[in-house]
Amino acid sequence: MAQKNKRAAILEAAALSVEQSGAAHLTIDAVAAAAGVSKGGVLYHFPSKQALLEGMLETLLDQIASRTKAYRDANSTAKNVALAARIDEQHDQSPAQKAMGRAILAAAAEDPEMLTPAREEVRMAFKEAAAGSAKAEMGWVLLLAVEGLRFLEMLKLLPLTRVERNRLHLELLELARLHAT
Repeated sequence: MAQKNKRAAILEAAALSVEQSGAAHLTIDAVAAAAGVSKGGVLYHFPSKQALLEGMLETLLDQIASRTKAYRDANSTAKNVALAARIDEQHDQSPAQKAMGRAILAAAAEDPEMLTPAREEVRMAFKEAAAGSAKAEMGWVLLLAVEGLRFLEMLKLLPLTRVERNRLHLELLELARLHAT
């Protein structure tokens, strides 16, 4: 297995471990077992649990950026495409990505500086939401709604059925288009 593939497999195993056992039970040993590699193999790629969590955050941010870019590219002429892309990206988040988010949130509670890489992404999201909306505040409200959904889904607190969630997704997209510049 190539080094990059092994690193990705370790990160997937970490997300699976969090999904199955919770963020508090994320250990190098558990990840090694789930990935089918030795503890030394995990430590080669991630010399500490903190490095593993930082790798999870980097991967999650990369995946979000990739899905958002794909939507933008496919819908480049759509109204308020930046905000619509974020709405779609959040809606399409996988269970593994939600698990990574839970692990990162748990780690960030102990070390808030861990979220430094995410701060620029959030600043950019607010700037784009304001720029694409006729009224900046409406763009921010929609972005906050999307991120609130991400948070509730990540924590498995969203009381909506999948059908209701899909209807809400379409409503958010419609509102983004309605309030476009």
